[in-house]
Amino acid sequence: MVDYESKKLAQCFIQPFSKEIQIPSEIFDEIQPIGKNVVAVIPGESKKLTFFLTNAERILFIKLILDKTSLNEVFFTSLRETMIELNLENLFSTGVCFKEEICVWEGVFEYDKGNYDEIQEKFSKVTHVKKAKFEKLHV
Repeated sequence: MVDYESKKLAQCFIQPFSKEIQIPSEIFDEIQPIGKNVVAVIPGESKKLTFFLTNAERILFIKLILDKTSLNEVFFTSLRETMIELNLENLFSTGVCFKEEICVWEGVFEYDKGNYDEIQEKFSKVTHVKKAKFEKLHV
């Protein structure tokens, strides 16, 4: 039988919501060596906030818009090949389709290395992408 107490399990805290989130020191001390910066992903109408620790100084947030009928294996193969070719470190990705025949794939990448023009060009050419949006973020 495995001793669950020896495993790293999720931690939780609650506090009043404000512009400054204070991570309890016992949690901060444990996760602090993982990265010097934090990336927050906040979905549009969701109550969920997702945080990623990284040592990167710059982040690239990419949104790919395509038709619902185009969300198939060909799109995902082309997307996967593009990500491998560009060798970007993916922190987060997700996709959603709306009632109106539109789907959006979003990805957050560490971006301390890489040619922005090449990244824009290659993601814009992913099979079935109608429109690509790029946002560069930095500390």
